[in-house]
Amino acid sequence: MSTNPVDRSLLRLLLYYVLLVLGAVILARYVPAVHRAVSLEGPPPGMTAKELRKTLEQGGGATDEAARPTPAAATALAMIGALALVIPVARVYMLTKQRQGYDPSVVQTVILLPVAVAGIVAVVQNSLALAFSLAGLAAAVRFRNTLKDTKDAVYIFVAMGVGLAAGAQALALCFVMTVIYNISVVTLWALNVGDTYPGEPRPSFTGEFQIAEALPAASDTLLVDADAAAQPMVERALDRLTKRWRLIEQGSGADGRITLTYDVRLKKKTTRSGLIDAIAREAAPHVATATFQA
Repeated sequence: MSTNPVDRSLLRLLLYYVLLVLGAVILARYVPAVHRAVSLEGPPPGMTAKELRKTLEQGGGATDEAARPTPAAATALAMIGALALVIPVARVYMLTKQRQGYDPSVVQTVILLPVAVAGIVAVVQNSLALAFSLAGLAAAVRFRNTLKDTKDAVYIFVAMGVGLAAGAQALALCFVMTVIYNISVVTLWALNVGDTYPGEPRPSFTGEFQIAEALPAASDTLLVDADAAAQPMVERALDRLTKRWRLIEQGSGADGRITLTYDVRLKKKTTRSGLIDAIAREAAPHVATATFQA
């Protein structure tokens, strides 16, 4: 039984988590730093109140240096862990907003923000001087961006949380956070709770909510004005750049030209302007102009 694209995306997401857990378990057996970062036993290896008092008394030195990885290794582990754990969050964001249209800048921010935050937290960890310096620098920087959807702000908060936890060498907490968040988002999206995802394709396992199968794929009407000899060239471009096309009507025009009306379904990576430019190139020996009907 074949699955629809939405189900395949969810299965790939599940497989990613399985491979991520297996990889972490294998690395934890041979790399002590990874074992401490992914351990679920006890509190995360951050700085306790007792360690903070001892650090202040000793002038800022870190405790238990022999048991901790080098700063470079700890920073690399934090940033790589944050990247690996936030990719499913970005994928869920893209999956749940396919038809509505996701913001590419939000996708990149969700992926890159935890990496940057994890690196910064790893740098300033156990250093009060660096922490105060970072606070001063952050106060001097202003970012202004208006999000298209208020739900996108939640992804930014989750990305920051993943970065903070990863920077504190608590990758197990990152894993729990992203898994629970993704399950919550996918559940709300699949059941369309509150009608917050109108018209979006749904996974088929939701039964009565098989919207992905009920809604036909969107198609466009393409009008081509060309010489008669250009028709085969135009249709070669349609074969290459569309999922499917169908000639609806062919009319005659002035000077031996014809008007072709096509019903087309564009490929995912094909834009309307890209198809129009390709038709003009394919029919370069002849005259052919294409427009999409509103």
